[in-house]
Amino acid sequence: MGADHLRRPALPARPRARGPAQDVRRGGGARRGRARPGRGADPAHAPARRGGEGLPRGLRARAARVRAHCALVLAQTPVRGRRSAGGGGGHGVKELRGRLLLDGALVAGRIGIDKGLIARIELEPNTRDADSLPVIAPGLVDLHIHGFAGSDPLDDLGGMARGLARHGTTAFQPTLFPRDPEALGADAERVWSAAQALAETPAARVVGLHLEGPFINPEAAGALPVADLAPASVAGLRKILGPATGDGRGIRTITLAPEIAGAGDLIRELVRAGVRVSLGHSRAKAAEARAAARAGAVGATHLFNAMSGLHHREAGLVGVALTESALFAEIIGDLTHVGADAFEVALAARGPEGLCLVSDALRGAGTGCDVFHWHGREHIVRDGTSYYPPAEPGGEPQLAGTACSQLEMVRKLVKAGIATVPEALTMASATPARALDLDGELGSIRVGARADLIALETPGLLLARSLVGGCDVI
Repeated sequence: MGADHLRRPALPARPRARGPAQDVRRGGGARRGRARPGRGADPAHAPARRGGEGLPRGLRARAARVRAHCALVLAQTPVRGRRSAGGGGGHGVKELRGRLLLDGALVAGRIGIDKGLIARIELEPNTRDADSLPVIAPGLVDLHIHGFAGSDPLDDLGGMARGLARHGTTAFQPTLFPRDPEALGADAERVWSAAQALAETPAARVVGLHLEGPFINPEAAGALPVADLAPASVAGLRKILGPATGDGRGIRTITLAPEIAGAGDLIRELVRAGVRVSLGHSRAKAAEARAAARAGAVGATHLFNAMSGLHHREAGLVGVALTESALFAEIIGDLTHVGADAFEVALAARGPEGLCLVSDALRGAGTGCDVFHWHGREHIVRDGTSYYPPAEPGGEPQLAGTACSQLEMVRKLVKAGIATVPEALTMASATPARALDLDGELGSIRVGARADLIALETPGLLLARSLVGGCDVI
């Protein structure tokens, strides 16, 4: 059987804008085209400065006050007789006011919402209260996440999706660990079925599945189970993707190591099928990584982690991910998996448009627990990072994912002065949406896009509102 039997997953239907393609107003006058905010002395127009404020104390009490008094929501009415696209229940927000994240800058304005979509954007460039307004950004998009809020994709995808929405992530790729190809295919089918059942609920949307393996290099497995890896083969890939007449079981991204035997055949098959290839858990040399990019690979999985490093005579996969514009590079922002200096190097090399901030979170994220158990192993949480306990007394714990949400990572990056508010939010929303070819639907504030939006009080970037399809979920 040839490669034509592999097909891109058919994702749930996305709502499209009805009416004019753009309705962006400045003051009272309408104009066609995409708004481009100015970058003058007015702080409402300029990117936030480096070195953002730290989180305030008493987050829960403050969150309650914010929700009660936030000037952001001007009008709010119950949704009756219908569900907004992709998010039922809750209350339908009709208009928001704040500092809108537009083209990498913050500009004061209003967003009108209708039928779950952004229907109108009105800019207020000369407003006097801009500094007191909340930041309004697209809902965050997580390309790489294994669990959240005490749930994982296999045991409770709905709980995971609802928890993510309450923490500002409104779209995500549930990420599955490697298994035997046939078993992994069954897992994917089960998760994709659960995802379709969630399509009309007030929860973060599943935008496809991410399989982290099993076609990776055992020498770069990191915290992944080596026993569950598989040699690269088209036959094994077909067992994962399922029947030719199906939808690929919703699989949108597969991480593989380009240097292992047979990887080239897999990349060609996956490209024909419309499945994204992300390079990771790899000891590839730079030439091997660049060849994979030329063959159609489009991503690099958690930059710096579990991949061949940068050396002055051999750039490795890290060097290629830092310089190859065809690759969107995932990067974990807990500042433990990637230190502050290395993160700044990546940001200087790729800019926020080339980096996708991912959580790589496990089920303990969003629970506040210091210890949790998963897959029969104990995990210890320190400052938002998850570890396996030391194998021997006095030994070092092993990194094993995070217990951080994307929004927590945004705060860390801003507080450390590594990224501005617009830069950090762009890495967590617009760039991953572009990586998935979904930037017309999510990850940006534009007329016709889904009204998946978050509002953040400053200082501190405390979540005040999280909207899914125009419905408030917190």
